[in-house]
Order: sequence, then C-alpha cells, then structure tokens
Amino acid sequence: MFPYQDPKLPVEERIDDLLGRMTLREKIMQTDQYFSGDFTTQDENGQVTAMDMDRFDALLQGHSVGSVQLRGMTAAMANQVQRYALEKTRLGIPFLFSEEALHGLFNNRATSFPQQIGLAATFHPELGRQMGHAIATETRAMGIHESYSPVMDLIRDPRYGRGEESYGEDTHLCGEFAREVVRGMQGDDLTAPDAIAAEPKHYVGYGNPVGGLNCAPCTMGRHDVFSDCLPVFESAFVDGGAMNAMCSYNSIDSIPVSMDHELLTDVLRGQYGMRGFVRTDLTAVSRLYDWHFIAPTPEEAVRLGVEAGVDLQLYDFPHDVWQNALEHLVESGKLDPAILDTACRRVLRVKFLLGLFENPFTDETRAEKVLRCPDHLELARRIARESVVLLKNDGLLPLRKDLGCIAVIGPGADEAALGDYSEARGRTGQVTVLDGIRNAVAPGTRVIHARGCNILGQALHPFDPSMLCDEEGNAGLTGRYYNGPKPEGTPVQTRTDRTVNFNWIFSLPHPELDAGCFSVAWTGYVCMPKTIDGCIGLSTQDSMRLYIDDELLIDGWGPDKSADQALDFRFEAGRRYKVRIEFTNDGRGARVIFGYSAGREDFDAAVNAARQADVAILCMGDNEETSGENFDRTSLDLPGRQLDLVKAVYATGTPVVLLLQSGRPVSANWENEHLPAILEAWFPGEQGGAGIADVLFGDAEPSGRLPITFPRSVGQVPCHYSRRPGGGKRYVEMDWLPLYPFGYGLAYTTFAYHDLKLDRTQIAPGETVTVEFTVENTGSRAGVAVPQIYVRDYFSSVVKPERQLAAFTRVELAPGESRRVSVSVGPRALRTLGADYVWRVEPGDFEIQLGDNAENILLRTDLTVCG
Repeated sequence: MFPYQDPKLPVEERIDDLLGRMTLREKIMQTDQYFSGDFTTQDENGQVTAMDMDRFDALLQGHSVGSVQLRGMTAAMANQVQRYALEKTRLGIPFLFSEEALHGLFNNRATSFPQQIGLAATFHPELGRQMGHAIATETRAMGIHESYSPVMDLIRDPRYGRGEESYGEDTHLCGEFAREVVRGMQGDDLTAPDAIAAEPKHYVGYGNPVGGLNCAPCTMGRHDVFSDCLPVFESAFVDGGAMNAMCSYNSIDSIPVSMDHELLTDVLRGQYGMRGFVRTDLTAVSRLYDWHFIAPTPEEAVRLGVEAGVDLQLYDFPHDVWQNALEHLVESGKLDPAILDTACRRVLRVKFLLGLFENPFTDETRAEKVLRCPDHLELARRIARESVVLLKNDGLLPLRKDLGCIAVIGPGADEAALGDYSEARGRTGQVTVLDGIRNAVAPGTRVIHARGCNILGQALHPFDPSMLCDEEGNAGLTGRYYNGPKPEGTPVQTRTDRTVNFNWIFSLPHPELDAGCFSVAWTGYVCMPKTIDGCIGLSTQDSMRLYIDDELLIDGWGPDKSADQALDFRFEAGRRYKVRIEFTNDGRGARVIFGYSAGREDFDAAVNAARQADVAILCMGDNEETSGENFDRTSLDLPGRQLDLVKAVYATGTPVVLLLQSGRPVSANWENEHLPAILEAWFPGEQGGAGIADVLFGDAEPSGRLPITFPRSVGQVPCHYSRRPGGGKRYVEMDWLPLYPFGYGLAYTTFAYHDLKLDRTQIAPGETVTVEFTVENTGSRAGVAVPQIYVRDYFSSVVKPERQLAAFTRVELAPGESRRVSVSVGPRALRTLGADYVWRVEPGDFEIQLGDNAENILLRTDLTVCG
C-alpha cells in the first residue's frame, strides 16, 4: 500500500504522496472533464441505452481524469465507468462524477422540485435544506458525487432568462437559501450515501448582464458586486461550507471573472476558505480568446485562467487543446509547475474528502428506493404550495370545492411547469394544474378544460422517431456534424438522430466539435400517420434553414433570423416528404427543435368553456420557449396572445382567477386592474398542480412572498427595492414604484403588528441586537405572516441603499391569535463595505424597520452603534 492509499493518514499527506508519484500528463488530466455523451447512446428520454467502453478508452488512453459528467446513466453504469479508473489507469485515481442538479438531478428518473425562484418565494430556508438533502440523496444514489449547483446569482434585471434559477434580488434572502441548500446537499459527512459536493455558481456578477442578455458584461460596478453579490457566496462558503465553485462567463469593469485572481483566489480561497476547486462554466476560459478578445491564442487563455485560480475546465477547449496547452506552458517555463500542482491538489482533495479512494462504487439498489420516493414527492408538493404568492384577491378565493362547474383554461393548465434544467418533461406521474383541480373538487363538480392559446405563438411538438426516416431507412434523420459555420466539407460525425430536439448549452454533440462554431445538416423524410392541417417549422435562436421536397420553406439564416419560424402545412397521411435542415450555432446557445403542430390557436373553445363555468381559472405564464438560459426578453408582459385570451375570457362575465406560472416577473397591469384574483406560482415542479390546488381551495393558506420586484413596465428596470439613492423618481409615463414590491404577498386573512422593541438601543461594533414585536391575526382564518426587518443606515462612508433586508421569519397564527416574535440583527446586516473594500460596522445611527414588504414599512425604531 502506498501512503496515498492509507485512509489513516491525513488527507494532505496522502495528496502530497500521490502528487509525487504523478507524471506531468497525469496531473494535467486531473484538470480536465469528459462527458458521458461521448461514449454512450441515449434514448428520447435522455436515458443511456448503451456504453462504448472501447471508445472511452480511446478518449482517455489509460489515464484517470478530474471529472466525468454522467448524463442519463444508472448507478450500475457509473460503477462500470469507475472500474476503468481503478483497473485501467496506472495509479487508480477514481473519477469524480458530476452533473446538473439545480432543482432535482438532471435525469428523467429523478424528482423535479420547484425551480429555485419558487423555493425562495417560500421565505422558508429550512425547506431549502430539505430540498438540498433530497436532491443529494437521489444524486448520490445514481453514482454522482457532485452537482453544478446551487445558483446564487442576484437578479436585478428580470428580462434575463436565467432569473428563474436564482433566489431573487436580495442579498440577505439569497444568502439564507444559499447556506441552507448547501448544508442540505453536503450534510455533515461528504462520504455518506446521501451527500454530494455542492458547487455554487455563477461566481460572480453573472445575474446582472447588460441589457438582460445572457453572458453580457455585468452592469454593476466592482464595488457593488463586492457589497451585494459576494456576500451570498460568503454565506455558502463560510457558513454553509460549500466545497467547489463554478466561475462565470462575464466581465466586471472590463475584467473577465475567469482571469480575475482577486476573485478566484484572494477572496474565494483567502477570505472564504474554499477547500475544493474552481470549475469553469462552459467556455468561461475559452471566451478569453474568442469572446473577450484578451488572449491572442487558446494557450494564452488557458494560462490566464489557471494562473487566476481556475482548476478544471468544463469543455472550454477540445481535450487535446487544453491538455497540450498546459503541457507546453509548463515545459516552456511559461507556467510555474507549482500552479498546476495546486490545481491538481484541489481536484484530488475533493475526491479524498468524498471518500472515493476508499468507497469508489455506489450501492446499485439505492436508486430504486429513493428516486421519486413518497417523501420527496410530498416535499416537492409542500414547496410548491408554500411558494404560491397571492397577488390580488377581491374575495373570490379560496374557491368552494362543490361549485357546479370550473373551467381550467390556458397553455399552462395541462402541462407541468418544470423550469429549465429539468429532464422530466413528458414523464408520467406529474401533477398538472388541471390534475390538481380535478383531484381536489367534490365528485359532483364538473371540470372542463380548453387550451385556448399557446405560450408563445405556434407551439411545435418534436417529431416522434416513428414519423421520421433517415437515409438508411431507420427511424430518425441522418445528422452530419461539421466544424465551421456551414454544413459543408467532411463531417466530424455522421449518425442517426431519432428526433431533432437538442439543447447543446449543456454539452457538445461530439467532443471534436468546436463549441464556438459548428453546424449540422439533417436529411431524411417525414411521414405522418394521419392527415393534419397544421404547421411545420423549427424553434431555435441560432441560424436554420428548412427544405421540404428540395424547396426552401424557411430561411432563418444570419443576423435577421427569427427565434421561431413555423408555416401552415398540410400533412397527407402516408406521404413521404423529403427533408433537409441546416443549422449553425451562431446565436444564443445551440438549441434546436424540428417539429409540427396540429393546428393554430383558437379562442372559441376557451370562451365557450368559461361561459359554462361558475369560475374560470386562467393558467398563463412562461415555458421553456420564453424563460431559461438564453431566453432573454425585451418585454415583461405575458408572451404571445395570452393577454388577448385573458381579455376574451374576462369579457364573458365569468369570475376569473389568473394563475401565473412563470420564471420571471410579469407586468400584469391590465390584469391587476380588471381581474378579481391573481396568484403567482412560478415553475412549481412535478407536484405543482397539487400544491396549487391546495391553495386555490383553501386546504393551505397562501404564504409565499415575492423574492423579486414586479415592475409595471420594462422601462422601470432595474427596479429592485434596494437601489442606491439619487436621481429622479418619475418617468414621463409613470413614477418609479413597482406593480408589486419585493416581499409582497397577501393571505386569506389579515395581520397587524405592534410594539416594536430592541433588547438594547446601543451596541458596539460586532455585537448583535434582538428585535422583538407582536404579530396578530386580525382575520377569521388561520394564516402565515411573514414579517420582514429592514435596516437603514442614516449616514455611511459610501452610498448604501435606503433599506436592506436584515431578517425575516414565518409566523403561523390561528384566527385572533397574537404572538411575540424575536429575530436577531447582527454585524453582517449593519456592516458597510468601505471605499477600500474592507467590511466594517461603522459607528452611527441606524433605523430598524418592520414591514410586510419592502414598500410597506409599518413600525420603526432607532439603534446606535457606538464608536
């Protein structure tokens, strides 16, 4: 036994011994990551059906590597891959298996919990810990040791499509959830079968891009990033003990994060004490070469990233480019070998701390016991229920279960709203809003359903493989993949794709393709089993062309391309239509769907359904075509023709409940003015319909609060409550006040707050004050109050927001009940980041504010910090 194999020795001694035995190439390989899609075949549900271990061996050439991303694999398959590391490599260094697990493991078999913005709306961080633990349990059971999550970006621009992945706009709220989710994921023992290493992202400033456009430079100045964004990560690393970090694509004050030594090393390791490694987000380092135009060569980009503190690439460059660049940099003296050793050490440390050298394999029986187990499904329902925010109620809610007829209308009625980074779409067992309502009402209540419209124009359904035929007569289309902007020359790969429904944001279709510039040509035939007068088209934000029977029908190529193009088309049963699709990833992230629909939108059925009903529940909002990574918007109104449908149903005179399932705020001005009841349910996950029905019918009280401000107009953006003072407060068209403020949310009852007191009115810097107050339920129903404590610093050495959230809690009260409540306000809530970038609690006077949202401060008292 070598010392590195001795579990009795301290981890750092074991790493020292192992590093001393490793060759330069073996160290370099520990800084690279591979993808299971490069050696597996998957079905339409993303599940691996076959592995080619000879291909895997050809890729690795007998080396262990830092990480392998496992997509759609079973625990048994993970164990088979792990055996390669132990039996086929010289030193037997185990693989670290990683995967996305934002609100559930990215696997069709795993629980899909509510998206993170919905979790934050619960204002219940303990649920974050429980969700993190459930995700870790399912993830580790599938043989995966580490997750690229949670997302900890502050979102100050709701146009940005990835806002749904965040905990909202506020530093304190985000920090509370960041800490608890990390604690839930990692537990007390990383070697346990229900623990995984967390990897907070996107470090840092990524959630505030110029124009709300993904990957754009950060709109915040460096000081604001340090004062507002970094404390969220501080909560995750210092308080939560997060293991790893993923660095972001963006630049801050013209310095890309992926080459920022202060952020990646001085802060992350020096101040926060992070023990693990920094992984690049996909292409974060390569963008130094081909996006930010700082590095003149890929090799120079690699040097800048690694010297700044990057340890592991996530497919930035092809493997040979990354590995050869590091080898040449070290051998030529351009990179200190100690820097490579440090990067390698960090990756190895994570593997040791996870216990992979002692227990590299996974119990293959656990997955069946824990994936989508009853406890996890019930937790998903509870989070969905507590995330629902009641935005307006003129007495219509809660609904009676014994109404004569309920119409459930809209594009979100009969489709589970899962959110981005979920692999569970189309899976059986999900509870839609329609399902939830049908399950909740009395036996004699009639529930009728009409879609009415789509989320965004004409919805395209990917062709089923049985409707497609490739050049060899197989189900699917022949796909030829090329490097370069045009599908011409010699393809890197030719294969049969059973359907064209891809999202290559997560990974490349082939390891030898250039992530920054590749193209595809699909050829074959479409043959429908029945005659349909519908539509045919493509959905992508990249360039595409569609030829049918050699005729160019859709030309979406170049800078003037449309994100979605569909044409009316008559499919004759049994007829073969020759197809050619051309695609290149020149736009927003390599996502493409080739699909069809059975007909255009039709309001008539929806209006007729509403006329028959005692109440109409309108299910509107977003889906994967309007929200998520690379789906940024210029409007915050309901997409497509949804508002037209709302108005048409409202005109029937039937009482209307508007149920929003969205990934971002909606500027629901007309809706707020005219409709009697509005709820926001976010992307509530696979049990969302059940949780929503609990609230609609009063089995649960609405207790969600807004984690992000809802503007009245996109022209008000940014309109987060904690803007720094200065400037006007009116536009020509309106003032700057939002439609619904941060922290807002109604209940089926009412609350009153009294007698705000501090345990002392003077404290020294570094001390904590206890804030006490009374909450009273003044209504006739039980309910949950969410009192919020804000702090105003009267005078400070730098400009600070007029108020900042310092504490919050949830208080469940019976009708007429009152309770004395206490919360703590400590140094982090009182501190100021000075112009010298040093945190201090500056002596002076503060106002402690109690409110039920950021714009409704009810009680105030003063606190003095003595010098």
